[in-house]
Amino acid sequence: MKNTLFALFKIALLLMGTHLATAQEEETKKSPVELTGSLGFYYDYYSFSQENYATFRPRYPENLLRLNAQMSINIGSHFSIPISVNVTNQDVMYTLPSVPEESVLDYIQNPANQISINPKYKWAQGFFGTQTPFYSRLSTGDIPIFGVGVEINPGRFILSATTGKSQRAIEPDISLNIPGAYERNIVAARIGIGKLEGSKFTLNMVRVQDDVSSVNTDPVGVQPIEGVTISPYAEFKLFEKLHLQTETAGSVYTSDVLNTGTIDEDYVTALEDVITINASSTADFSHNTRLDWKGDKFQIGGEVEYIGPGFLPVGYRFIERDILDYKLNTGMKLFKDKVNLTGSFGIRTNNLNNTKLSSSKRVISNANLFAQLTESFSMNVNYSNFGFNNDANLLNQRIELVNNSITISPAYTIKSEKYVHLISGNMAFNSFEQFDVINNAFAKAENETFSLNYNLAFLEMPLNLGVQGIYLENQLPTGDFNMLNYGVMASYKLFDKKLSPSIGLNYAHIDVPGFTTDYRTNMNLRLGYKLTKKLQCKLQYRYINLDYGDSKPNAYVDQNRVQFSIQQRF
Repeated sequence: MKNTLFALFKIALLLMGTHLATAQEEETKKSPVELTGSLGFYYDYYSFSQENYATFRPRYPENLLRLNAQMSINIGSHFSIPISVNVTNQDVMYTLPSVPEESVLDYIQNPANQISINPKYKWAQGFFGTQTPFYSRLSTGDIPIFGVGVEINPGRFILSATTGKSQRAIEPDISLNIPGAYERNIVAARIGIGKLEGSKFTLNMVRVQDDVSSVNTDPVGVQPIEGVTISPYAEFKLFEKLHLQTETAGSVYTSDVLNTGTIDEDYVTALEDVITINASSTADFSHNTRLDWKGDKFQIGGEVEYIGPGFLPVGYRFIERDILDYKLNTGMKLFKDKVNLTGSFGIRTNNLNNTKLSSSKRVISNANLFAQLTESFSMNVNYSNFGFNNDANLLNQRIELVNNSITISPAYTIKSEKYVHLISGNMAFNSFEQFDVINNAFAKAENETFSLNYNLAFLEMPLNLGVQGIYLENQLPTGDFNMLNYGVMASYKLFDKKLSPSIGLNYAHIDVPGFTTDYRTNMNLRLGYKLTKKLQCKLQYRYINLDYGDSKPNAYVDQNRVQFSIQQRF
């Protein structure tokens, strides 16, 4: 795997060098082949030392190599080849204490590495490598797969199809603490009329299936699954400013294809040709409709969603089931767009079919106000509320909580011929109240944060200075927690603004009742250099020192992190 990554790095550096050399020559005419985008190489080094803190866990990997390329080869006016590469030398495929060795093929097919080539010609596009197809809210949208796909939209005809692996097979090994996994394959397709980025009606189908023959030994505690989701989806404009989205989806899901139990229903025979049906199978439906009216100065919209207790959109990792949602969204612009107000309100009820011991109701609301009061002074205010409660009569099953938060952020700018002064602040208040079934009473936690920033920019020289102060206070049932942080920063540009050094220093002391103060020191050194207009390298060094009071007697931690990057824009 690492050899594969290093080979990719060599190719990246070769491309950078080739492009840098050709960029020095004046072009007399535009080439029919054009390369756009960016290519970046990143290296991070991290080390730490500790005393009297043997349980400290490193914050970062010791050596991290990353290659990121977001490029497109454009040939003529209609043909392009978008290329996306995001790879690392870390074992990112499995979240396990121990991992199996990956071959070159395993490394390339690892969906977490995201390697894709997607050629496009007018209304047709192909997909090769890592893809995350998104069709609709109730079909597929957030599972990356490694495979192939195609999408065409000639005129008003829509056809999309994708197939690939979302999980590679892993043989279990108890000695290495590897539970194992089945190979998981996904097939997704949609057909319809309209425009992909506009009004359309499509019929979506997604199928997921674990291959039980992909491993020699059954994984530990993992059952092979199989599922199908089908949904008609429509979105279109009823009027010029009125937009409607609606979808009804049905799914059949088998949580263990090896289950030997049977279901004695008439519809089973018809479904058995499509999906494995046994005692672990469920079938259900869901629905979502959203209606939005968007004007120049005012907008309002509503949404209703129902998810059945047995419904699963197999193209998503997770969805909360057996719920009914109502949402209202609104927004308006006032006083020549100097005041912008947006808000939302929603109620979610679950356990509609009594599939659980108790039901719950959640209230979610949010409001945001931005006001440009004068040319120099602006204010942003945000309020959010989240509530949750169930109808359980038994004390040990009762759940009730309310979370409220409000944030106020003013900003004031002073401009002169030589300077620009920016003064900004932030006040955040958060209250969380939850019913404690042990003490038969409400427990309350409160958080207050105050910050003040001052930045000075010199207009006659490339110098920027800044100071910052933050005060944080947490009041918890288990004890209070206070932190005061203050810092300074400075940046400058040299050699015709090609070299950009900067420094930042932060110092904080943290107080917990009953213990002496903990201290944290943070220093950031950054250096950026533009080799050309499109080729830039950056170097950053960060030092963090944690010096503990008697909460961890005589304990301290020193951390060092060095980050280097070189990025080429095309």
